[in-house]
Amino acid sequence: MNGQSGLSLIELLHSPDPDVTRIINTFVTRFNAAYGIPGTDRWDITKEDWQRYEFLGDRVLSLIIAQSLFTQRDAVLDEGSMTKILSGVVSNRALDILTRQHEKKAFTRLIPNSIGVQNTYGEKITGGAFEAFIGALYCEVGLDDVVFFVNAIMADTLNSYNPNQNAKGILQEYFQKNDRSDVPEYRETMKKGPDHKPVSTCQVFFRHALLGEGTGESKQLAEQAAAKRALETLGLIHR
Repeated sequence: MNGQSGLSLIELLHSPDPDVTRIINTFVTRFNAAYGIPGTDRWDITKEDWQRYEFLGDRVLSLIIAQSLFTQRDAVLDEGSMTKILSGVVSNRALDILTRQHEKKAFTRLIPNSIGVQNTYGEKITGGAFEAFIGALYCEVGLDDVVFFVNAIMADTLNSYNPNQNAKGILQEYFQKNDRSDVPEYRETMKKGPDHKPVSTCQVFFRHALLGEGTGESKQLAEQAAAKRALETLGLIHR
């Protein structure tokens, strides 16, 4: 599958900073030309085939993330920790958040007309679209190329769920141990930038006292940044 610029789908997948919109557009265009109706705006497959790809993609994603957790070098995670992270990273909610960090129209192209055309979709559909996409990529290019792409696009998501890098979890645990009556509260104070690459700013409070502020390419990452600053304020970690 080659893109209009001459770059193959595999070459696009191997970029260290993948252009997700370009990859999806290339995939849909070439898939429809090979297996469906050429020129169709959306992925031209039946609902049943889409669900089959979704099933496969879920298993491929789980394998890739499990391998990443198993082989990481910064810390050795036990089975319980890996299971908890894995279930969070591949959940429909996490995948829905991931898709919202990129251009909405691109991911909409992955939802065929057979699923139904809507202005908005729930997280089960948007998360399922990503899974189906990964399943189809696996069939088209093989596991190694999909591994490279998934590890690049999901790096921030994976780090957010990693207990060794989960500042929100550490902060909440600190207050639960010292004051069980309250937990930190997060507020998104600003969101700017284009829809496909927004930047959020969040603040974290404890009993209305501001502890920290942070920014990130999603609300989740901004909350993590704010929690990290709070940990620095409390002297629990150093800059």
